[in-house]
Amino acid sequence: MYLMDKIVSPAPSWNGMRTAAVALPFGDDADAVADVLKGAVAKAREQGYEAIVGPMIGGTWGTWGTYRIVTWSDGSPGFMGEPLSHSFHLEAFRMAGFDVAETHFSAVTESGSKGFGNVGSADLSVRHWNGADPETLLADAHAVVMEAFAKTPFFTPIPREHFIGAYAPMLAKADPRLILEARDGSGRAVGFTLAYPDPLRQGAVVLKTYAGLVPGIGRRMADVIHSTAADLGYPEVVHALMREGIASANQSRKFGGRTIRRYALMGQVL
Repeated sequence: MYLMDKIVSPAPSWNGMRTAAVALPFGDDADAVADVLKGAVAKAREQGYEAIVGPMIGGTWGTWGTYRIVTWSDGSPGFMGEPLSHSFHLEAFRMAGFDVAETHFSAVTESGSKGFGNVGSADLSVRHWNGADPETLLADAHAVVMEAFAKTPFFTPIPREHFIGAYAPMLAKADPRLILEARDGSGRAVGFTLAYPDPLRQGAVVLKTYAGLVPGIGRRMADVIHSTAADLGYPEVVHALMREGIASANQSRKFGGRTIRRYALMGQVL
């Protein structure tokens, strides 16, 4: 039996409404999951919420396996960090009265430079992480990411120490050549990129996180990742979990990204 207080939590506002989030319920079929979701909707309404979204746990941070459900797949292998859901989850959400609130996708393209290695101002520099002092790297990355994603729907800022705690285990196993930081002429951090070889989708590098504060720097960093992946012998790069309509989605298309998966965050006005 579910404790609704455990799967329903406050979420960032959806379209100005007081919004609750529902986690992805366990269940063996659409009926079972839909029943739990209906209970969550009733609980959110009882608590005075105006809308509910899911699957999500409070906000986009800390929702690594549950934020979004898969709505379409080309059948190719998954990648590390991708949301896990069953084919019946979309049906279950619809049965419980939810509709699509926003859409996301992942794409894949061949590795190798796409010719964007010099995009942006000449005083910008991009360098590979040297593998030392990860906390300083992540402190700078936190400042970049919090500012770059501040206006993204459902984005939930987190304290620097929580950000460092979330990313530090990934850095401990990462290849420093696939982690980039960018700085402007004054030395200020203006870009951060995290990519890693994927243990699930063999032969792929996953471009998981990249954020930039000045025009062109995101594309330049992405190009360096594609070039480095080729140099390291990886034939493809996965562009992971992009929201439709934002800069990274447009960049993916410029790099020749081919969609391999589509996802949705579901929502309901109460």
